[in-house]
Amino acid sequence: MTAPVPAGLTLHNLTVRYGRKSVLSELDAGPFPHGAVCAVLGPNGSGKSTLLRATGGLLHATGTLMLDGVDLTPLPRAQRAQHCLYLPQTLPEPVRLSVLDAMLAARHAIGRQGNTSTAADIDAAMACLADVGIAQLATRSLHELSGGQRQLAGLAQALGRKPRALLLDEPLSALDPYYQQTVMALIRRETAQRNLITLIVLHDLNMALNQCDLACLLHNGHILAYGPPAEVLTPEHLRTVYRIDARVDTGRDGQRFISTAGVV
Repeated sequence: MTAPVPAGLTLHNLTVRYGRKSVLSELDAGPFPHGAVCAVLGPNGSGKSTLLRATGGLLHATGTLMLDGVDLTPLPRAQRAQHCLYLPQTLPEPVRLSVLDAMLAARHAIGRQGNTSTAADIDAAMACLADVGIAQLATRSLHELSGGQRQLAGLAQALGRKPRALLLDEPLSALDPYYQQTVMALIRRETAQRNLITLIVLHDLNMALNQCDLACLLHNGHILAYGPPAEVLTPEHLRTVYRIDARVDTGRDGQRFISTAGVV
């Protein structure tokens, strides 16, 4: 009897070095399942962005990347991005393209021949913009958008390329509270509806605790803990990784929150 193919994204023996410095060392991670948002956590310099960039094929790394039982390691960068799409923390400087034109350019990047957009392309792009709530911005130039609107446009472009895994590097870091909540709600909804595997680098531990399905905590180039956020973000782990004296409480509304008494 043939064993079932494991579903999800799995990293095995992943190692990334910058010169002689090892940032990630023989790291095993996953499986990260479809339909779930996983927070990638750790202090500055712990390798969070490196982990996502290596998964997306943007850095030289050794090890194995498996997606739904298929080895993606030997694929060229452009081909791997069709499966695992990396969205950087800092989006490229906005160009004088309309939001719709940027969406169409992203669609052409996934393999359509030629540069002429069909009515079906335009309809699909507009549907994706509607999904993220910015269809009314279709004719606006990217350079005219606010930071939050640009982040939504970037997510729409990423979703329009139909990846199976979405790698988001601090998408909330430069946003005000309104857009933080808006973008996070969008990520959760689209991950569930599209059955995506979503890894998101966060510094807001309370956001990870309450808005993510899973958490992955990096420490010294390895994963210290992986699982439900409440089991990962414990006072002991926070002391070890962040060197803070913290406690985790539950409010009257059922939301968990981390309070810090100081450093250790």
